[in-house]
Amino acid sequence: MAADLLDEFARWVDAHRTPDADNVVNSVDTFLSWWDGAGRGDLSSLGEEHLREFLLRWCPRHLSAAPEESAQICGALADFIDFLAETRRLPRRAAPLARVTLDLADAMQAAMADPSNWGMSKTLFAGIVGAESMSEDELRAALARRVEEHNALPLEQRRAATDAFFDAPPAALELPFLHVPPPEAEVAAAAASAELPARIQALRDYLGENGKTLTAKGNLKLADGRALVEILDTGDEMDPAFGDRIYRTRSTADLSYLSYLLAVADAAGAVRVVNNRLVPVKAWARRAPVDAASKLFDTVLEYGVMSMNSHATGFYGEMHDFLDDGVPHWLSRLLDPGLALPFDKLLELHQHMLSQQLDGYTAEYYQYEGGLARDLSRIVSVLALTGAVAWTDRTQTQSKWGPAYDTGGTITMTALGRHALPPLLPAAGIELRSAEDVTDLELADLIDVMADVPHEQHSALLQQWRPALTATERAALVSALIAEADDAHTRLVGLRLLGMFDTAVAESQMRQLLDSTAAGHAAIWLLEEGLADADSVSGFITPAVLLDMLSLLVDEPDELCRLFLAGHHPEDALEFFWRHRAPETAEVLDILGRHLPDAKLAKQARKAAMRHRSWIANRGLG
Repeated sequence: MAADLLDEFARWVDAHRTPDADNVVNSVDTFLSWWDGAGRGDLSSLGEEHLREFLLRWCPRHLSAAPEESAQICGALADFIDFLAETRRLPRRAAPLARVTLDLADAMQAAMADPSNWGMSKTLFAGIVGAESMSEDELRAALARRVEEHNALPLEQRRAATDAFFDAPPAALELPFLHVPPPEAEVAAAAASAELPARIQALRDYLGENGKTLTAKGNLKLADGRALVEILDTGDEMDPAFGDRIYRTRSTADLSYLSYLLAVADAAGAVRVVNNRLVPVKAWARRAPVDAASKLFDTVLEYGVMSMNSHATGFYGEMHDFLDDGVPHWLSRLLDPGLALPFDKLLELHQHMLSQQLDGYTAEYYQYEGGLARDLSRIVSVLALTGAVAWTDRTQTQSKWGPAYDTGGTITMTALGRHALPPLLPAAGIELRSAEDVTDLELADLIDVMADVPHEQHSALLQQWRPALTATERAALVSALIAEADDAHTRLVGLRLLGMFDTAVAESQMRQLLDSTAAGHAAIWLLEEGLADADSVSGFITPAVLLDMLSLLVDEPDELCRLFLAGHHPEDALEFFWRHRAPETAEVLDILGRHLPDAKLAKQARKAAMRHRSWIANRGLG
C-alpha cells in the first residue's frame, strides 16, 4: 500500500514539475517507512504532533543527512501534504499543516546538528568520512571497520559512547519488609520433604547407570514412558478415551507431564543425552539435598512452567509468557512473614491485570471460562512440587475439555522457598532488603537488629544467633543480659527472647532471675508454664511488673492510663512506685499525673512523682 502511494506521489511530483524530484520522493519514502513502522494506520489522522515527532525527534536520531538538508526534507513533506489534500486523503486542514511543516525547518536543522540527539547507528556513520559517495559494499566495509575501532576501545570508553542510546533500566521494586533467612534446619526439612527432587531421583534410578535408549526423534520409548508415568506419578493418561473412542498413545512426546519433568531434569543438570541415550549425570549425586532442591526450583522459575515445553503460539503463547513472567512478582510477596495467598485471590489478580490490557471474545473466554484458572493451577502445582510453596485446602475442579485441576485453598511460602527465592529476585527487578548476618553479633546488637524486624521473625533470628553454642549457653547469655539490665525495655525484650527457647532450657534461667529486678516477670512465666505454684512465687510479683510495661507506653498517654487503671488498687500501686528505683519511674508518674481522668488519682500521682524525686536524691541514686 505504501509503495503504491509513493508511486502515485512520484507521478504527481513529475506532473507538477517539482524541483529536485528524486530527493523529494526519497524524503517522503523515509517518512512513509517511519509512519508504517509505527503502525499508525491511515494517513487521514496525520497531525502536527506526528510531524514534530518525525522531524524533530526521529530524524535527528536516525537519519544520516546534513543539517542543511532540513529545509529540503520539510519542503518535501509539505509537498506530500498538498498531494494528500488534492487526492482527498486529508481533510481541508492540509494547508495550515503544510505551513507548519515548512516552519519547522530551522528547528529541525538545529536538532540535526546537535550530536546529543544522534542514535547509535547514526553516531557510527558520522565517523565515516565520505559515506554519502560510497557504494553499498564500500559503506558496509567502512562501517565494519568503524565497529571494530569502537570495540577496540576500553570498556569505560565504549560505555560512555553507547550508554546514552539505551533507556535506563526501570527502578527495582523494593519489597516493603525485611527478609530474615530461615534456619538451616527448617530449610533442610523442607527440601527433604519436597516431591520434585524425589521424582527426579526416581527418574535417575530408573535410567540406571547406562541410561535408556531414545527413539530416532529423541524421545523415550513407549514402554519406558509407560513405566515412568507410574513411577513418577505424572498424572498422564495412556491411551485416553473420549466418549466411545480410544486414542492410542504412540509416543512419549504426547505425555505432557512426563515430558515436562524430563525437560526440568535435563535443564537442571540431573540427566543428559549421550549417544542417543538418556543417562543420569554423576555430578548430580554429589549435590547436597538443599542445593539440589534449590536448583530444581531455580530451573522451574527460569524456564517458566507454562513456556518450557509449550508449542503454543499467538494469543496462548503470549498468555503463557505473561503468566510465567509474573511468578517471581507475586511469589516474592509470600516472603512477608505470615502472609498467605488464597488461590482465588491470585486468580482475581490475574483477571484484573488481563482485563486492563486485553479485550475480545478469546481473551474473555480464557479469563472466565477456566483457561486462566487451569494454567495458574498448573503453575502453583509445580511450585508446590518443588517444595518452595505449600498449597493447602485445595479442591478439584472438573475441566470441560481435559483432566480435572486444583483450585481454591491457600498458598504459603516454605523455608525452602524463603531460602531459594531471594537470589533470583534481582533478575526480575525486585529488591529485597535482608537482615544482616546475626551469627556472631553481641546480644545487644542482635536486639537492635530485631527492632527493625517483625515479631514473627524474631524466633528465626534467635535460632541463627551464635550457632556454635548450645541452647543452654545461649539462654544463659540472654538471662545475664536481663539480670544486668538497667532499663525496662532491655529487660522485657530479653524476657521475650528467653521465652522463645524450649521450656526445659528456659526454666532454669527463669528461676535464677527470681533473684533479679526481673523477678516478677520470671515468676509470672513459671506460673503460666505450670512450673510453679502461687504459694511459692507470688511474693515475687509486685507493681514493678506493671511499671515496666507502663514505661513502654510513655508516647501513648491514654493507653498508659488505661493499662494502669486496669490493675487492682491503683492507689497502692502509686505508693509502691514512688519508692521504686527504676529510671523510668519519674516519667511514668508525671504522665499519670497529667493524664489520669480521675482528678483525685491524678493529684496522688503528681505527689508520688515529687516524693520519688526526693527519695532518689536523698539516697544518692539520681
